[in-house]
Formats: sequence, structure tokens, C-alpha cells
Amino acid sequence: MLTFALDTSTQSPSLAITRDDRVVGELWLGPDPDAGRRVLEAGHHLLAAAGVALEQIDRIVVGIGPGGFTGLRVGIAIAQGLGQALECEVIGALSLEALAAGIAETVGAGAIVVPALDARRAELFAAAYRVSAGGGLEELIAPVAVPAERLADALAASVRAGVQVVCAGSGSLVGGAELESAGIVIAPKRSGAHRLRAAALVDRVDAGAAHAPAPVYARLPDAEINRLRAAGASS
Repeated sequence: MLTFALDTSTQSPSLAITRDDRVVGELWLGPDPDAGRRVLEAGHHLLAAAGVALEQIDRIVVGIGPGGFTGLRVGIAIAQGLGQALECEVIGALSLEALAAGIAETVGAGAIVVPALDARRAELFAAAYRVSAGGGLEELIAPVAVPAERLADALAASVRAGVQVVCAGSGSLVGGAELESAGIVIAPKRSGAHRLRAAALVDRVDAGAAHAPAPVYARLPDAEINRLRAAGASS
């Protein structure tokens, strides 16, 4: 089965093509606030480089967040548009789970992995998973928008119990001081654990963690927050 996967939850969108359980090709766009708008063009280049015709795609897997609001909408709209044009299935997968899968490859069974993305507004989009002996992920903290210090507090008991807790992603670099003060290990800056792979979305779907292709925001969009604040000020 040929799968086209994409994730636009971060400023560095990821794309991949997989055939069954093998990665045929993948790429990342550079960190750019408007990178999501270039995803479709990049997808065509990836297909051409992999020698795959668009019409050969059997299904589309898309990251549903949480992450940047505009990026998520762009990615999901692309996925749904392509799915409709190709008359193929469109499946969602949690972006944080895909990031967690990459971190899990660097730790042993029983460790806790914490994928974290910079959510701005002094918050992180984060979750926590315990890694099983077979490399599976047991959700301990569902995806949420949370300040770094509160995330650290939620994991402090595990650290005190001697459990290895490893965090990676753009949020780990932003909130690193608070997390490290609680004994949480931040993956080295050059570690591949910080990179969200679209191919990992396919792995999550194949592992039974499929979702509807609808965005998971974890908090209200900034525009809605500003609207409510303005409404409150005028009342």
C-alpha cells in the first residue's frame, strides 16, 4: 500500500511516502512561518523524486496536532482535497504521538517520553507516554497546552521514582530550564528525536492509533482568545 503522509503542525512541515512498512522518500521544509503554504508543491517534488505518480497513492495520513493553528488547517485541507480528488481514504494521526515515537527510539522500555512543541503564549503543546517493551506508547498525559513548569510538576513524581523521563521537540528547547530543573532529560540539540517525521504518522495509524482527519487544537485559537477578550472589555 502506498501512503502519502504530511504534517504541518510545526514551522518545519514534514512529508513522506511509504510503501507498506518501508519509507520510499521523505523531506522537511525549512523553518518558515509560511512553510505550510509550500507543502503541496513540495509534495509533488517528493513524488517525482520517489518515482511515484499521484494516482498511485492508496491513502493519505495527516498530522492533526496539536500545533500551529494555521499550519494544521492548511495541512488537513490539503489532505482532504487530495483525498477527494484521488477518491482515497484520509486518516488523521496525532502529531505529538509521531514525535513521541521518534523519542522512544532513543530510550529503553519503561522510560517516559515527552514530545513538546512551542505553543507560544508561554505554553507548550505536550503529552507524555510510557514506552513498552515492544516500543509501543502508553498515554500518560493526553495532548495539552500547558506551561513548562506545570508539565514538570506533573512528571516530578516519576522522576523521583527513578523513571527516566526524556523530552524533545521545539517546546523542550523553549521550556528546557523548567523541565531540567525537575530532572527531566532534554534530548541533545542535534538529536534526531527533535524532528517530527511524517512517516511516524503512518506507523501510528498502522499501530491502531488512527483518528479522524480533524484538527486537535488543545486550546482556543489566538483569534478567538482575542475576540473573547475584546468582548469582555466592551461588556
